[in-house]
Amino acid sequence: MNWEAIGAIGEVLGAIGVIATLLYLAIQIRQNTKAIRGATLDSITERKQFELKWSSEIAPAWRKVINDPHSLTDDESWQVLEWMTAPLTARQNEFFQYKHGLIDQEIWEASEKIIQVCLGTEWGRNWWKEYAPSLFTNPFIEIVNETLAKSDPDYAEILDGMERK
Repeated sequence: MNWEAIGAIGEVLGAIGVIATLLYLAIQIRQNTKAIRGATLDSITERKQFELKWSSEIAPAWRKVINDPHSLTDDESWQVLEWMTAPLTARQNEFFQYKHGLIDQEIWEASEKIIQVCLGTEWGRNWWKEYAPSLFTNPFIEIVNETLAKSDPDYAEILDGMERK
């Protein structure tokens, strides 16, 4: 038998083995990515359910935020302040997951709608103006400001008064 022929067969078999390994790894990576995205969506869903439960507990204070924010007691104001921090922190997490490809644009757009609801009142926007620079990252602050400007053209004037870093 010719040693060159045996060597050539060995190289072909080695190449086939490498290709099979690469295909296997590609399939495993794809399955792992799907699993990570599924776990991410589960986490987001659980967080939103928690926020809804908590928001029902502060419903009387939230109605005051919408209808007459000056009538909030100190305790109610604190409750709403704490509540606002929670969903906006969760949306910041979702924004970074979106930027890293772990959630798709449709999920992120739903998150933007939550931002619009949370910050859609005068009280909410004042809260954002006061606390955003110390609680959130600059990229998230920028995307929230863009989201608010899209939903309310007059928000551009409010942005002019915000301190930008």
